[in-house]
Amino acid sequence: MNQNEKEFVNILLLGFDISKWKPSDIEWKEINDFINDPIESNRISNFKRPNKDGSWLIGKDNDSAKSSTIGRRLIIELVNNMLSLDYNSIKFKRTQSNKPYLSTAISKKFSFNISHDSNWVIAIGSLISDSIGIDIMDSKIPRNQKMSEFFDTMSSCFTDNEWKIINQGKDDQTKIDLFFIHWCLKESYIKADGKGLNIELKTLEFIVDQINQTAQIIIINDKKNKTLLNNYQFTYFRPFKNDKENNSFVIAICLDLTNNNNNNNNNNNNNNNNNNNNNTLTNNIITKDNLPIQILESDFKIK
Repeated sequence: MNQNEKEFVNILLLGFDISKWKPSDIEWKEINDFINDPIESNRISNFKRPNKDGSWLIGKDNDSAKSSTIGRRLIIELVNNMLSLDYNSIKFKRTQSNKPYLSTAISKKFSFNISHDSNWVIAIGSLISDSIGIDIMDSKIPRNQKMSEFFDTMSSCFTDNEWKIINQGKDDQTKIDLFFIHWCLKESYIKADGKGLNIELKTLEFIVDQINQTAQIIIINDKKNKTLLNNYQFTYFRPFKNDKENNSFVIAICLDLTNNNNNNNNNNNNNNNNNNNNNTLTNNIITKDNLPIQILESDFKIK
């Protein structure tokens, strides 16, 4: 990717498969030296998982530590490619709610977010949104658990209307897919909003357009007070649909366009949710068709 191309990249989505990355001690030190953030490296070094022999898996032998380290490395790559900043000048801090942000002074609007599940770490950057959220999940229920049992344990996470859509799936796998699509949409909004655990999942209701793979969000304050938010755009898709080993993963993305001049910022009060079921977002900035994921190898170069 040359310098001129960077100027036109408004949204960039990167992915990394940690199952294919087996760093040596030297390589683990090198990536932490490259990240050059002692506070972040120390936070990650405290990740522990018990091993079968009673010891603790840490550092390069701990998948959570690997995912978090790769997540920071991907963000650095986003900043370098989208803002043309030198690697050494890229610095981050965290908000009071522990959300990382770019602390290096820049003249452009820039937001980013990361997510990981199983072997995949993904990162997205945007030059057009006030904030952005992304979530990835493997559309599989826990082993040795029936779908009905799994849905029962998650019953409080979705509204009656959402459960109705989920259970209308033509077969069990479609129902599971719809479950994780709704889940990822909620997580993407929460991450873009930045309030984290202060948001109850059942106060968020999504109207999903399964044809265009977009969605709209309704905020439920109480049973009679619902607000349709027009200043957010959502899309979801399968990033690895042509990969048999990874085609069950789904990604959802939320763009906060509150201060974007091309977006209608007015919220519409919606007292009858059913009136909006046929609405679609035909003018989405990002869609399932125009945002390919770029898979990085261990050299972290964007091809």
